Amino acid sequence: MSERRLKGGVIIGYLDFIKLQWGQGGVDECINAIDMDLSTLKPETFYSGDPDEKILKWISSNKGDEFVKKAGNYTVKNLGSLAYLVRFVNIKHLLKKAKENYQDTFEHGEISVLCDDYGKRAVVIMKNSNQIEESCIAWEGALEAMMEVTRTKGTVKMTKCQMKGDPYDEFILDWK
Repeated sequence: MSERRLKGGVIIGYLDFIKLQWGQGGVDECINAIDMDLSTLKPETFYSGDPDEKILKWISSNKGDEFVKKAGNYTVKNLGSLAYLVRFVNIKHLLKKAKENYQDTFEHGEISVLCDDYGKRAVVIMKNSNQIEESCIAWEGALEAMMEVTRTKGTVKMTKCQMKGDPYDEFILDWK
């Protein structure tokens, strides 16, 4: 597997979520717990390592996995003007751009999306994208947010998890 690198915007999104939920005290507690200096993060810069995973583990162990899912959801819904613009596209269009958008933000793993052209279902497959189960949970929340910002009523269900021994992570999106 290649070195994990991701844009600082992901990490900043998680820290913003923590601040919204638990205030600056929560952010300070998280940063102290993961023992990393995140004061110089820039949204468009790629960073090595696993600060995102450490943050998700902190959220999970201190607040629960439901907040990990909410953190993934929050990061997608709060992408600034992009979150506003995607409201004008449908879920299929957004999913077809998923691979390109993923590669723009992450320099590890791979994603593929299979959209049913006639129905209202998509399968999202991620391979070597996550190293901890909490990342998979955050992705489930992120995919739910994609449906929400495109005003698509439906469900997201994680059916496979590489961290649980499956060959890849799989999410099924069904909508009306």
